[in-house]
Amino acid sequence: MKLYATILGTTLLGLYSVTSFAITGNQSPQPLMLNEGVSDTQLISSTPRRYELQMNQESDLKISSGHLASDSGDNITIQGRLYDEAGHLVSMDSSYQGHFMITERVTPGTYILEVKGDAMGSPNEVSNRYNLHLGVN
Repeated sequence: MKLYATILGTTLLGLYSVTSFAITGNQSPQPLMLNEGVSDTQLISSTPRRYELQMNQESDLKISSGHLASDSGDNITIQGRLYDEAGHLVSMDSSYQGHFMITERVTPGTYILEVKGDAMGSPNEVSNRYNLHLGVN
């Protein structure tokens, strides 16, 4: 019986370790391209995820985060920071309800958006996923 318990414990620990690696180990070293519209769903992480935006002309930029309507935004801290080509902070916003919104007039160039956050609570209470909405006028 002890052998069975040891094998079961080792198996569960191995599965947990693989899942943890999959969540934190899949971050791309290069920024993801962020295009107008709604992005793919991403996992919230305390390690900033970077997105690149290419602006060809002076524009009003609106970036917001969201989550699925069926998911609760309670207990989700999320922050967005927009940087210009020189690495200067252009704008930032954060929220404890899972949404941030950045509205900024930008000139042509490359911008980097960093998103990071934390989802507190059990998986039954809170979702740790988000997507980004980008509007350009």
